[in-house]
Amino acid sequence: MNVAPDRSDLRIAVPAAVVWVAAAVLVGVPQAAWRVGAVSGAVAAVALVVTVVRGAAHGRTADRMPVAPVAPVAPVAPVGSVFRVTAALLVTTGLLVGLVAVAVAVGDARRRPAAISPPPAGAVPVLVVLDRDLAAADRSVLGTLRSVGESAGLDVPVLVVPSRDDQRHHTLGAGATLSGPAQIEPDEPGSSTAFVLFLRTPSAVTDASGLLGVTNDLRASFAAVTSRLPQPGGALLRGLAIGDRSGLDPTTASAMETSALTHLTAVSGSNCAVVVALAVLSGRALGLGRVTRAACAVVLLLGFVVLVRPDPSIVRATVMAIVALVVHLVGRPVRGVPLIGLAAVGMLVVDPWSARSFAFGLSVLATSGIVVLAPPLTALLGRRCWTPVAAALAVPIAAQVACWPLTIPLAPALPTYAVPANLLTEPLAPVVTVLGLGSCLLAPVWPWGATVIAGIAWVPAAAIGAVARGAAVLPFASVPWPLGVVGVAAAVVVSAAVVVAVLAPAAIRSRVLLVAAVVVVIGVASTSVPTLLVRAGLPTGWSVAACDVGQGDATLLRSGDSTALVDVGDDPVRLQRCLDLLGVHHVDLLVLTHFDRDHVGAVDTVAGISEVALVGPSGRPADHAVVRALVGAGVDVRRADDHTAGTLGALAWRVLWPRAGDTTSGNAASIVVTTSVAQPCGTCVQATLLGDLDERAQRRLRDAVEPGPVDVVKVSHHGSSDQDPGLYRQLAAPVGLIGVGADNTYGHPTSRALDMLTAAGTTPFRTDRQGTIVVRRGADGPEVWTERQDATAAVPSGSAASGHVVPSTSARAVSGSTRRLGSRTTGRTACPPRSPFEPPRRSTRSRGRASVPRPSSS
Repeated sequence: MNVAPDRSDLRIAVPAAVVWVAAAVLVGVPQAAWRVGAVSGAVAAVALVVTVVRGAAHGRTADRMPVAPVAPVAPVAPVGSVFRVTAALLVTTGLLVGLVAVAVAVGDARRRPAAISPPPAGAVPVLVVLDRDLAAADRSVLGTLRSVGESAGLDVPVLVVPSRDDQRHHTLGAGATLSGPAQIEPDEPGSSTAFVLFLRTPSAVTDASGLLGVTNDLRASFAAVTSRLPQPGGALLRGLAIGDRSGLDPTTASAMETSALTHLTAVSGSNCAVVVALAVLSGRALGLGRVTRAACAVVLLLGFVVLVRPDPSIVRATVMAIVALVVHLVGRPVRGVPLIGLAAVGMLVVDPWSARSFAFGLSVLATSGIVVLAPPLTALLGRRCWTPVAAALAVPIAAQVACWPLTIPLAPALPTYAVPANLLTEPLAPVVTVLGLGSCLLAPVWPWGATVIAGIAWVPAAAIGAVARGAAVLPFASVPWPLGVVGVAAAVVVSAAVVVAVLAPAAIRSRVLLVAAVVVVIGVASTSVPTLLVRAGLPTGWSVAACDVGQGDATLLRSGDSTALVDVGDDPVRLQRCLDLLGVHHVDLLVLTHFDRDHVGAVDTVAGISEVALVGPSGRPADHAVVRALVGAGVDVRRADDHTAGTLGALAWRVLWPRAGDTTSGNAASIVVTTSVAQPCGTCVQATLLGDLDERAQRRLRDAVEPGPVDVVKVSHHGSSDQDPGLYRQLAAPVGLIGVGADNTYGHPTSRALDMLTAAGTTPFRTDRQGTIVVRRGADGPEVWTERQDATAAVPSGSAASGHVVPSTSARAVSGSTRRLGSRTTGRTACPPRSPFEPPRRSTRSRGRASVPRPSSS
């Protein structure tokens, strides 16, 4: 098939892009769909009428005009030609936007039936069919609601949250039916699902039958075969062959993201191309006719889609492949851009809510970049190197340039080694796909043969993992990029400049590339320079740090080369930024105080770098899933109670709560850790971290707390009003750390909690206003460094920055001369700030390792 871009082909890109934007907007305001559809239809009708009338008038005028010879002139685009093109675009765009608007209006009525609009109060009986596999560790899964109470025959896309009491330890395949009482809540406007179903009790399960049942057996057998292979090659093999990402360790997943190889951890459009090519070539080798080959390719492709599950990128690639096969059958040349536009518009008409899907967007943009940009880029690079090498370089560059702006909301970074990493791994992916599919098909009937084939496929899969890990540890593997709209706009400018430089004449190429280079430098500098300045002012010898992870907790304890992390928050990006800022690359002791998402949601970020983890009582399936994920990452997980203690460098730590034998879970069972200085340590502070302990449990804890003062208290439950003032008076900490998110809807920290801290002689420091907060001991008491200054804080007159000394003798006093951008308090310590260019300190297993004796209750 000849896929060739042409300038005339690009005209279809305009209506397709407008339709995409219209769909993305309308799914958020479906009530406006009918009006938008009417206006779009009217615009198309007017443009069509004007075109017909103008054409008729032009024909009559041409008939009356005498024909006279004219001198030749330079070719100029006729006004009539421009008018016809413009009118054609208006008609096409208006009709397609109107079609999508109707699809939104009709789809919204289907998605919100009268039976659940508004959702019933309390739990109601439901029957839901799973659209994806539900692994034991998954906290939610996509499904289709079929009935609610007496109302049957529904077809509502929902997000299913399993019951907390669901104790299963196996995967439920797609097509399985769950029934039982559930609480129904509306999802966010514009989401791919209309409602969220919270199942209340363990649901009755009916396994899938028919084709889905067969594919579930294939997937389970293949998972059993690949689980015996060394990791991460086995997990990558499952991802590339059948789209099963379970079992991929967090370290490899992070490395794949850093090196821009995430698309290789799951099935994508390239896999569909491999399947179609395999079917066509096999049919040709068997002497089959063109129609028979195309039919076999379509059947095989549809079966492959069912096996790997129909994600938006797979559906888009499938539609494109089927249309291409049909066009090829009639002997027409296959044009890439119209094919992509047709597939995208078709998907948006069938499911307008896919317009907001990152998978759909990345798939369309990557394919468009390869079709439009790769051929001229190959020709351009071919002037400098061998043509096959130029083509191999052009494809990943084109895909990366097209996709990069859309990846900024997901990962605001510039992947430095994306092109070489993709260049090395792309030839391996088809091999893994073909061999993996062969092993999957053999697994249920001939496990030994499937194991042999999977072992062969494991080699290139493991090589992909090695390339990802190698690229991720190289210097500046991922350069920070601005967040939000500014970051996306800057990325669009850079990508557009590269496209113009490739397609435009050589005369302006250097100027356009200069613009792109300037934007890249400004974008990198705007994020890297402040980080370097803040890191340069970070005090050495810090002992306690409260990370700014939004509405959640993540507190670091450090002594020498040993580090403990208490809770991880629910924002992996924020947590990783804090760890990078503080130079933490290894966690000797991980403490998860309890299993609420704002304390454990980002656990995958540190699972691969942690040695020992302490957890409290677990009562929900999601709690057990967190523990299983840690164990699967090689972490030594232990149950903690008030008999658990150990050392962290010069610090001695012990657990004060929960009591031994207590099986209660939740906030009341939060692990409370306290530290004391066991060996000479000039900068170590004593701290008590209260998790989310409620007032009643805090009162019971008083008996276990030695009279203060301690240097630092981590305020319980983000500064909620559910506090015991007596406990804080007993601790008498001069510094109080509050992990809280800006503009949170809970009203944290409450005025009651802040007043209570003031009465106890504790100065509160908040991550929502002051960012990451670092504490160390100075000559006059605890020294507090904050990432940014809180404009509402009581700082000395003329002090414009963020270093504070909080003497233990006067908890409310904040004194000391400070510098901007996170400098420590000057004149308070002889320790100079560490250079930002000094290599990060890594924990070692032979020196300074946390001592954690196994508790008797384990």
